[in-house]
Amino acid sequence: MVRLGTNCRVLALVLAACSGQGGGGGTSATDGGPDGPGGPDGAGSPPDQIEPDPCEGQTPTCPPASGLSEGSGLAAIDRCAFPMEDRDTWDQSGAVVDRLAEVLEVVSVGDVLGDLNRDAVPIAPADLPGDVPGVESAFAWQSGDESVAYWIPQGITGSGDGLDGGRIDGRRVLLVSWYYDREQDPGSSADKGVRIAVVDATDPADIRYRFVLLVEPTMTGDRPDFGPVPVHAGGLAWVGNLLYVVDTSQGLRVFDLERLLRVDTGADAIGYDPDTDSYQAHDYAYVLPQIGWYAPASSCDPVFSFVSVDRTSSPPSLVTGEYDADSVAGRLYRWPFDAASGRLRQVGETARVIPDGAWFSSQSHVQGGLAVDDTFWLSSSKPAGAAGVLYRTAEGTASASLGWSDTPEDLSYDPRDGLLWSLSEGLGARHVFSLPLDAVE
Repeated sequence: MVRLGTNCRVLALVLAACSGQGGGGGTSATDGGPDGPGGPDGAGSPPDQIEPDPCEGQTPTCPPASGLSEGSGLAAIDRCAFPMEDRDTWDQSGAVVDRLAEVLEVVSVGDVLGDLNRDAVPIAPADLPGDVPGVESAFAWQSGDESVAYWIPQGITGSGDGLDGGRIDGRRVLLVSWYYDREQDPGSSADKGVRIAVVDATDPADIRYRFVLLVEPTMTGDRPDFGPVPVHAGGLAWVGNLLYVVDTSQGLRVFDLERLLRVDTGADAIGYDPDTDSYQAHDYAYVLPQIGWYAPASSCDPVFSFVSVDRTSSPPSLVTGEYDADSVAGRLYRWPFDAASGRLRQVGETARVIPDGAWFSSQSHVQGGLAVDDTFWLSSSKPAGAAGVLYRTAEGTASASLGWSDTPEDLSYDPRDGLLWSLSEGLGARHVFSLPLDAVE
């Protein structure tokens, strides 16, 4: 069983977690931490100042979707109709994670990179299904993950999103979310939620990865515990020490990348097991705990289908958007975040989060969205036969349609090397690929 044993070692690990050094292979200052995004205090540091609420006193109505035409470009709508609120779980969840850290080993992303246990399969750009221009590299998952029906890949982000230097110990890291479809797993006794593939994608010819399970900290009586995070996880955004995960109707959940926890294996169960006096996570060796949660405070029913990081905006922001298979009225939102803490910026006495912009996308079936210098790229699964298309668009600018991957999903951009990353979800044809952004400009 994984235990620390002494209070001295607990203190050492807690101090290491606060400094971004939760074991060997943590981020360094040159790689974006501890003084990069997320700040030296990690998830526990909110922005220092609350700015005035630009929507205070207004009673906005939900923008109508009349007059939209497919491919006509982004149509600006009233951002004040889509506030979010911080559910203020940082201290409470953090306290439970502190308790868990007294009995479980705290590890870093770098530690997980040193313990990878699966091999991806490099594929030639010409073998990537679809018509993606300028593919630089691509890989498939190992055979069991390619063919498993009940785990489905969705979101992607990387160290290029999250860290100033874009790398951890010189390594390019990708994070990919997979949601659990219990209906496809006959005999399953529980919803296992979401697992994250931690991928070392430094060498395209030698890509390795390992899964960690997302968990929500809880208390079972006086004992710290955790449970699954049963969401679709259609998009990921790495910001400093924080990982944002979309929750379709419930906003953005936030996870603490500085405090992954090593748990025991050997049981298809989750949380504390009194029979063995151990913590389990459906046979995964690591869990990533939820620390924060931003929830919609709007009557307009915003949907959170995907998310990406835009560091070209001022302030930097997260871009979220809505999948809509029935119309071109799926909406896009830009959420400003504080570069020092990694948290979303709050405004006014009520400390709401107001998007810096909101738009109708004028496209349907959008699975991922990305913004760089006010240009947006939207991956769509609209074409029949599982084919995909990438739209390049902007506010008031007609969309350009570009070739793309079959069964496309989320998007991510690494500004360090100018690469656009994406992935596909098709069973037996699950690929992750990169291409220069200028190939689709």
